Amino acid sequence: MNKKLRVITYNIDGLPYQLDLNDLPWILTPIKWIYKLIKKTTIITINDNVDGSEKTKQISKFLLNQKADLIGVQEDFNYHEELLSELNNEYISSTYTGGFYPSKILSSIEIFSHFPLPRFKADGLNLILKNKDITINKEAIVKWKKCYGYIDHANDLLTHKGFRLYDLTINNKYNIDVYIIHTDAAFYENDSPKGAEKDIEARKSQIEQLLEYMFTQRFNKGIEHPVIIMGDINCYDKYSWDREIVDHLINTLNSVINYKCEEVIPNNYSDCDKIFIVNMKDAQFDIKINDCHFALDNNGLSDHHPLIADFEIVNKS
Repeated sequence: MNKKLRVITYNIDGLPYQLDLNDLPWILTPIKWIYKLIKKTTIITINDNVDGSEKTKQISKFLLNQKADLIGVQEDFNYHEELLSELNNEYISSTYTGGFYPSKILSSIEIFSHFPLPRFKADGLNLILKNKDITINKEAIVKWKKCYGYIDHANDLLTHKGFRLYDLTINNKYNIDVYIIHTDAAFYENDSPKGAEKDIEARKSQIEQLLEYMFTQRFNKGIEHPVIIMGDINCYDKYSWDREIVDHLINTLNSVINYKCEEVIPNNYSDCDKIFIVNMKDAQFDIKINDCHFALDNNGLSDHHPLIADFEIVNKS
């Protein structure tokens, strides 16, 4: 009998409503003074989602009702406990890397553009899975080598954005690789890439990094697991330059005769939140798509719609 598998990818908009610069470490006090001099306040509003805590509790309840096997989330920052509040009895969470807390911003300083940048250590990614019949054999947390935008261009350098790999076993029988990704964002004015060239360049680099990891760390080592890739790709099909990035991911994998990659496209519309599957010629089973849809009735809990896919694990023999 084939195994059914429900998968959800969801950017849960877990950024806090405001940051208080009074909470910065003392060594960064000049930042607070400069900001207060210019803005007449020490409070930075970074999210329109004022009721983030309550809305995340509602997201938790929504996810429980979906009875998913695997939930890949992005922007799991300041409301992690609320996200798990309705799920703890049936689900477990992988590694939580933290939120946007000014007091901890010095915990991870890296060199970009020849000067140190205080960054929030969190990547915002997580895998939540049913604690029955699914086990994590390996978790790899990988940071993007190239990002763009620190105090502008969607502020991607404020965090350790990247991707995660999970090597999973389902029913003590089926091994699959699951990747959760969140690429650089960009804001297009007048539906034009002008002014966002470096954001797009960073996103292309990130997809290349993902592909390089898949080949060097998995495929080239003889690992023939079917693969699910899901997350906020920040590529919209209506823009040709974005679609080229998505097609590059698919075409690169399909250029190898043993692999077949396809995007799981919902019937209503395609958005920046995407799911892909990669089946292998030499694997003992395939992942087959049965249904895929955006939960449009969940609007208002996040600035993204959850993308839900129903798969079936089909034995070849």
